[in-house]
Amino acid sequence: MVKNMQNLFSGLEPLLRRVVNEEVERAMRQCYPPRSITKSSSLRLKGVEEPSSFEFMFNKKLSLPIFTGSKILDMDGNSINVILVDKSNGQIVPTSLPHPIKIEIVVLDGDFPPGEKESSWTSEEFNSNIVKERTGKRPLLTGELNLTMRDGIAPIGDIEFTDNSSWIRSRKFRVAVRIAPGTNQSVRIREGMTEPFVVKDHRGE
Repeated sequence: MVKNMQNLFSGLEPLLRRVVNEEVERAMRQCYPPRSITKSSSLRLKGVEEPSSFEFMFNKKLSLPIFTGSKILDMDGNSINVILVDKSNGQIVPTSLPHPIKIEIVVLDGDFPPGEKESSWTSEEFNSNIVKERTGKRPLLTGELNLTMRDGIAPIGDIEFTDNSSWIRSRKFRVAVRIAPGTNQSVRIREGMTEPFVVKDHRGE
């Protein structure tokens, strides 16, 4: 009798183990449903960046008109400066970070950003509107283009255009600033730019 009961339990053991395992797995799935990102949701996330209250700005408007081969100055005839500001409270407040920031000066199409993006754009959109020199020409903007910002300010030395702006559709450029590519910057800082302007050939267009 005892031997028969042992044989019965031995035969039931695999079945009981399987039933228990299935019940445990089912309970775990109910408590901890699997997390997944569908293709559509990943597409919605593409191009979305964490908003930031930090932004680069040029401290003054540029002196116009601007000619090729001439140093770019501010409206008071001085070298231009890039500053870091904090817009977290709806106001523009100069600020600084506790470490130096590597920045780069670039040229943008004067039509960027479009009206609907006037106050918001992604780094990808910004980078796609950088204007390079025409084929066979010198670099469009020359001079001190790679700088280090300390204490929230970066003075820009001599920079000048080598070509006029008549060959792009908008016929206007902007001088802009971004974090230097390849820089390991933990804090997102929004790019800054000047107003759009025409660059004329030094001989007169």
